[in-house]
Parts: sequence; C-alpha cells; structure tokens
Amino acid sequence: MTLIAHPALRRARPRALLETLLAGVLAWGLAACGSDPLVPSVATPAGVTTLSATVAASVGTVPAVRITDDRGRAVRNVMVRWRVTAGGGTVTNDSVRTDADGNASSGGWTLGTTAGQQSLQASADGVPTVTFTAQAAPGPVAQVTRVSVDPVNPVVATAVAPTPSVRVTDQYGNPIPTVPVTFSVITGTGTITGAQQITDGNGIATVGGWLLGTLAGTQQVRAVAAGGVGVTFTVVSVAAAAADLVKVTGDNQQGIAGLPVPITPGVRVVDGFGNPKGGVPVTFTPGPFSGSVTGATQLSDPANGTAFVGSWILGTAPQQTLVVTSSVIPGRSTTFTATTVASTFSIDVRFIGTGASTLVRDAFLAAADRWRRVIVGVSGTSLANIPAGFCGDSTPALAEPITNVVIFARIRPIDGAGQVLGQAGPCATHTASELTALGYMEFDSADMDLLISRGGLTDVIVHEMGHVLGFGTLWNYRRNLAANIGGSDPYFVGAGARGQFAAINTVTYSGNPVPIENTGGGGTRDAHWRESVFGRELLTGFYNVGAVNPLSRVTVGAMQDLGYVVNYQQADVFTLTAALYSFPFQPGAETLELGADIPDRPLYQLQPDGTPRRIRASIRR
Repeated sequence: MTLIAHPALRRARPRALLETLLAGVLAWGLAACGSDPLVPSVATPAGVTTLSATVAASVGTVPAVRITDDRGRAVRNVMVRWRVTAGGGTVTNDSVRTDADGNASSGGWTLGTTAGQQSLQASADGVPTVTFTAQAAPGPVAQVTRVSVDPVNPVVATAVAPTPSVRVTDQYGNPIPTVPVTFSVITGTGTITGAQQITDGNGIATVGGWLLGTLAGTQQVRAVAAGGVGVTFTVVSVAAAAADLVKVTGDNQQGIAGLPVPITPGVRVVDGFGNPKGGVPVTFTPGPFSGSVTGATQLSDPANGTAFVGSWILGTAPQQTLVVTSSVIPGRSTTFTATTVASTFSIDVRFIGTGASTLVRDAFLAAADRWRRVIVGVSGTSLANIPAGFCGDSTPALAEPITNVVIFARIRPIDGAGQVLGQAGPCATHTASELTALGYMEFDSADMDLLISRGGLTDVIVHEMGHVLGFGTLWNYRRNLAANIGGSDPYFVGAGARGQFAAINTVTYSGNPVPIENTGGGGTRDAHWRESVFGRELLTGFYNVGAVNPLSRVTVGAMQDLGYVVNYQQADVFTLTAALYSFPFQPGAETLELGADIPDRPLYQLQPDGTPRRIRASIRR
C-alpha cells in the first residue's frame, strides 16, 4: 500500500505532521470498524395500538414501545414517558427506561370511567410520539332513570303523554345500547302497547303507548331492564267529563209539611266510568206543590263529587218531588220523593201527688212542647200492663196502649237545696223502635224556688226530659253511640251529632268528637256533653243559672242518632268560640251542678202482652 501525502503534509513541521496523521488514521479506523455512537431516532409500538375494554378495566394488551436508531439498532437506557391524553384512565409506569432490546413497557393501562375513545401516549427525547387508542365500552346495567316527565292529573281512559321513556346506564352514568327493557302496568287497569323495547345508541327505550284505566286515582307503569333494575312511572288520573247524577241519601223519606225533610237530599256527580267529579254545578228544584229549597245550586265536592241541597222544606201535598239537574250534563236528572205526615209525636206528662204547683205544671208542659217541636215523628205504640210502683215511688198501675211517651212527674224532697235538682230516666221502651215508652221525672221541692226565681225551671225540666227520651240513657242500649265510656276521653260517635259538631266547631278541638263529660259522679259523667268544651249548652251536666242555655243542633243530631225523626230548625243558635264557650259571661250568672240526675235503676222493655221484661240492670249503661 502506498501512502500518498496530502499537499498539506509537505508544509507541516515534523511534530504537527505526526499529530495530524494519527488523527486521520484514528478517524479512518473508527469509520472502518463501524463503532460510531447509537442515537435514538425511531420509536415503534411493541404491539397493536388500537385496543378495547370495558370502562374502568385494564386493556388486554399492555402498551409498549421499542426505541431504535436510524439503522434499526436497539437503543438502551432511553427515558420513555407514558401519559394518558384522553379518557381519564391511569397507567402503571409513567416513566421507564428502555432495556437492552430497546423496549419500554407502560406496565398496564386502566381505562377511565367515560365510555368512548381513550388515548395513551409514549414520548422520548429525539423520537416521534407514539399514540395508543382504546375503545371503552359501557359497564353492566346499574341503573334505569326516567327520561320522560309524568303528566299532572291526566284524564282516565286517555293515552299518557309524554310516553314513558327511560335511559339505561352503567354505574358511571354511561348509556348502554341494545339492552332489552320490559314495560308493564303494576297499578290501575290501564294497558300498554310495545311492552318489549331495546335501548338505542343513547341508552333510551320508549314504550309504544300507555292507555290509562277507567278508575280515577293512582296508576303506575314499571320499566325493568336486564338484570332486574327498573323505575316506576306514577300518575294520578282524574275523572272524565261529568256524565251522571247518582243519589247518595235523602230519597223516599217522610217529613212534616212546612219543615225541612229529616235527611238532606244529596247526589254524587260521576263521569261515564262512575268516578266522582268535583266542581260541577248541581241544581235542586222542587216539583209542583213540593215546597221550597234553600241553597238550590251547589258545586260538587272536589274530594267525593257529592252535592247536597241546603234544605228541602216540604209543602202541603201528600207526595212531593225534588228534581236534581246540572247545566253541564244535558239531558240527565234524578228525582227525590217525600211523603208528608202530620207531626204526631206526643209527650203525655202525668203528675203524681200535689207537689206540683200550676207554675211547675206549666213548665213541664212547656218542656214537653219544646221536645215535640224537635222530635216530629212517631216513636212507637206498645201495650202497657204494669203494676203500681213500677216506674218510681207512688207511680200508679197502668193498663193501656202507649203511643210515643208517657212520663210520670213528681215534686218531692230529695236531698235539700243546692244538691240534686232532679232525677229522670226511662223505665221501659217500645219493642220495635227501642225508644222510650214510659219514663219518670222527679224534682227536689227544696230547689224549686231558686229555679223559678232565676228563670231556669223550664230549662232544667227540658234537660231532664231529654234523659227520659234517651239522651245519655239509651246511647248504648241496642246501639253503639258512645265510646270509651269510663275512660279519660269518652266521646259520641253518632253521625248526626258528629256532623253538627263539626259544622259549629269554629275552633280546633283535638279530642274525639263529640266529647262526653269525663268528670263528676255516676249519672253526670258519660251521660252529658263535656262542660269544658260545650260550656252553657243545655245538655251538659251543669246548669248556668241566669244565663242562656241553648239546646244545640248537636243535641238534636244525637236524638236523630237514637232513631227519632227530628227538625233541626228548632235548635237554638249555638257556636263554639275560641274560648270553647257559646255565650259571653252574663251578670248574675252562676254554674249549678245538676248532680247525679240519672238514677241507677233498671231498664225494661214492654212485651206484646204489655208486661215489662228487664233488659238492663241500670239505665246509666
């Protein structure tokens, strides 16, 4: 081999020449031996770059890259950084160096919780970035939520709009497509179409249609997805248009000419399916020669569709009618009938002894007349065949028919002034009506002057006569009108009295209506209205001397509950005020306890032959 000097060598000094020569030889030698340093220039994925998995799960293939130089030779010890760039997932190795083969692994990629495309990037200095992508599928069904809104008060037998629609999602709220959803009626009598549905790309499934049932009230459809997860649609359907008038109460009854019928006629407005319809105008019109009405036009009750005439006051015709119509129900009407009868209730007061003065006798007759105006129907007729002394001391023998009531009355010393004013109660009842046929009343002669001077004699007699007729004495005889007797809060449960109590109660009474007296001894408690609530009402166990003691509609209602035909128009004005008293204090008034005015004596029933049969040990129970 011949070395040819480079022209530059001829001019160089010997030492400089040597250095230049050695450098050239070294460079040539290195180039000839291929030992130049490896510089990373290429990054390639060690596997596939497009992956798939369920949200929040790890991809099946662990992402990795290989770093090489431009000649494809592996480059070791290169720092590779792994970063999630979309989807919110996590990677095990966020930074790792390449091994001897130039490989760097992510260690594992766990996808985020949002369904759809997610991405992971690997980057190193001097080489292009490598991107891995994964398609995150929704997880299993976790919840079903409503998409549509329940309509407010749809009409029965109509299609629900909007149609019930649901969205099916996984636990992270990702909608899940192609999930079977079953719709079914669970409450009400409605029907559905298209009960089986498949969720669309947005996870939504919509029932074909929901036709409500004909019964007003709560109706429900439930949507259940695969796995038993579901949601319920609830609507409260309302009645359709008013279609008919149905009688509720008050038809085919007897009444007194010139007085309201005992039971107020009422109807229920219904739609074509029988559902009650509120807010409908109803008009009550008397037929020819059929008296008059008050409150002729009423709106049906929103809760139950009922409407009641204010009152129907009968005329003089033997048979009378009341026609009910509505302006919103053309061609429909219903008719109530009533038969007029004479007011035949009688109270035959028979005095014993000579203790009753003319003034006292007149007070008894006035009291009897007061009750005859309140009670207008016959209570019964029975034969009486009883011995002397049967109905109290010195009462005579009796052998005659009794129509309505016979009362023996006597004025005699009892226990001195200011204690028991009087005692009264039934002795025997009619068999058919189980109302009083024979009774007795006795008053303490020592209290007569006080009652006469203070104007209370007639009131007290009316009070005691009420006990003879059954107030407080026949409540639970073959009836169940008084509850919790002997307890701390006894109360009257008859519908007539309770309805009247609710009507006059202008304050909130928290007890059980109608409150019965819970204080005093036998003959006072459990047999009168409660003084602490009713105040000066005549049938409490205390008489308010010098004040007005009204006989209220509540008392009239209690007599109706016993079985009497009554006239509410004869009740006195009475309202419970905020102080739970009906009248303000009047000068000179004082409260006088009537004492044990119901004696503890047995009760009998008149048999067909007139003889009495004992049926209760005491008229107090």
